[in-house]
Amino acid sequence: MSAPECFYDLLVSRIKDFIEVSDEEIEILHRLFAIEHFKKNAVLLREGEVCRKLFFIAKGIVRFSKLSDGEDRTYAFRVEGTFCLELESFLQKVPSKSAITAIEPTNVLSITYENLQIFYNELRYGDRFGRRVTEQAFIQVVNLLTTFNSGSPEQRYLRFAMNHKPFMQRIPQYYIASHIGVTPQALCRIKKKLLGKNL
Repeated sequence: MSAPECFYDLLVSRIKDFIEVSDEEIEILHRLFAIEHFKKNAVLLREGEVCRKLFFIAKGIVRFSKLSDGEDRTYAFRVEGTFCLELESFLQKVPSKSAITAIEPTNVLSITYENLQIFYNELRYGDRFGRRVTEQAFIQVVNLLTTFNSGSPEQRYLRFAMNHKPFMQRIPQYYIASHIGVTPQALCRIKKKLLGKNL
């Protein structure tokens, strides 16, 4: 099976987690979603641009970041098998408050806002899928806001490690440090301390 076919199979499998999909509807998905390839450090969405696509990550990892007081601050990651977008920008067509960047070579299946409306109309449960994905994205934003700066740096690191365990070795340490709000040197000290506790 070729890589593009594998990517579409993964997409269909993920969509089926939300709704039932017929063989005819799978053909529609192939028509509406486009494969895009991004090199390491390539930008999927720039801060200040309008987010015009919903991305499904078939292979790779992306990070969400925002310039804060001149510093590029990482605040979220999305990994293989997940959908991602800048929700407010996508829905309201306003400038994005964050950037989305590939931290390793990344393959995505993307669908434009216009094609997503076709998806909603042509699939039996398309609108249900849209509602579920939007709800999931909203919950992610709420969870991020409530936990982003809560707890000590050590607690934030442990929470991050628990949520991203399968992908920890693929995320650069300086991005993890930025995400939990410490310097790379402080992160190194945290890891050594936890190692001493056998955590």
